[in-house]
Amino acid sequence: MQTVWLRTAAAEDDPYPPVKIVLHPAAEPKPALKYRLFPDILDRKPGNAAVVYGKVTAECLGFFGDTKLWENINTKWMAAPLAELRKDEVRKQFTPGSVLYYLDRAARCQYCDWQFPIGEPGQDMWTILLPEVQQMRTFARFLAVQARVQIARGKYDQAVGTLQTGYAMSRHVGEAPFIVGGLVAIACSSYMSDQVREFIQQPDAPNLYWALTSLPRPLVDLRPAMETEMEAVYLSLPELRDLKEKGPRSHDWRNLADWELRELDRKERTPQEWQRLVEKTTYRFCDFEPLSEQASPLAVLGLTLRNYPEAKRFLIARGHGAAEVEAMPVPKVVMLYTMAHYEELRDEMFKWLNLPYAEARLGLEAAENRLKDALARKTEIIPLASTLLPALQAVSAAQARHERDFAVLRVFEALRLYGAGHNRLPDKLSDITEVRIPVDPLTGSAFVYRRTGDTARLEAPPPPGEPGESPNRFGTWRYDITFVPKGK
Repeated sequence: MQTVWLRTAAAEDDPYPPVKIVLHPAAEPKPALKYRLFPDILDRKPGNAAVVYGKVTAECLGFFGDTKLWENINTKWMAAPLAELRKDEVRKQFTPGSVLYYLDRAARCQYCDWQFPIGEPGQDMWTILLPEVQQMRTFARFLAVQARVQIARGKYDQAVGTLQTGYAMSRHVGEAPFIVGGLVAIACSSYMSDQVREFIQQPDAPNLYWALTSLPRPLVDLRPAMETEMEAVYLSLPELRDLKEKGPRSHDWRNLADWELRELDRKERTPQEWQRLVEKTTYRFCDFEPLSEQASPLAVLGLTLRNYPEAKRFLIARGHGAAEVEAMPVPKVVMLYTMAHYEELRDEMFKWLNLPYAEARLGLEAAENRLKDALARKTEIIPLASTLLPALQAVSAAQARHERDFAVLRVFEALRLYGAGHNRLPDKLSDITEVRIPVDPLTGSAFVYRRTGDTARLEAPPPPGEPGESPNRFGTWRYDITFVPKGK
């Protein structure tokens, strides 16, 4: 099957042509960590980076209002040939001034606290606005062009400093405890990686293999965002914490049954109070488009009548006594079933996030299919899971694709390093013994490499089972490499 896929990929009418890469030999710098793409401890400054990033917005109003500058950045300079960026007219227009000072200063701060009102009374997690996070894309494009101009002019040390700022800023963006923050951070980091790819193709550019290898891994850590998303329901409506399934306890509780532990942690409520909690939960989480009709009080009542017998069986199967369940007010059954069912669907998704994407992919896909099935069969009474749970497979794939970009750059630099000693490309990647060759984080397998003279093809195929005809879902996946030996 893979042979057929590779043959199809080589067809002349290929809709996904490979990216062309030109590499020149470049030995390891001395010392090996002379160049760094992330600020080291000696460069870090005290303070909160979020405050300093805010100074750009507050104090550099002309930066955002310069329409000519931003038209050039967005429509020309991000993708213009480097020869265009060597012109004096570009250098004169691109005068960063205090903007670059603030971005450099912020990126080197010791921590970044965005101070979002998480867990504050009455604060829904899904209504917190993130304009400061979204604005970081603008800063990243600005830094990308700054690095691009420096690369074009052969100012490699300056370009490394700018890339340091961009990567450190991306990591700060990813510290916003929301998935959207992580995705914005990945986008910002990708702007920097695009410039690294330009950097390493310059004939006299230093080798960045160890600089890339020394970046934090992962550069964008989505774990804080995933933890927030996992508990967002309880952060938004603390009353539901009394219904939350409890984990292990201290030794004083070991002799109590699971159902006794749960009941000890639940406040006693009247049937009317349980009904108000049902209504509050429905309105708080589900009363918005496109699911407002599904989650209306009438719809919830209909689902209650339909699913009430199954809800009782569900609670009994999970440790509640049959007589106890029969004696419960209907809205109490609704709430206990809703939260337990929600947690099972949620945990089926989130449990896979502690594994590498190559190991988690099929599990995430199965969990999302289970969620779709719950939506189709309307097994939820209050549809929390189908309304609120994020598409974690796509998020996990985005992070793995981001890490794969770094792995590909490391392979390019390993090829340049090998070329410095042999003045040619290796026959196979395993011939490179000077440094380690990373595997593809998306598949957990080695990259596909084939050499023909001074050219080679590097491929990162889609994960097994994914259609080969639509690999763009996983980003760039094929590179045609031309090696320029010394003396040519």
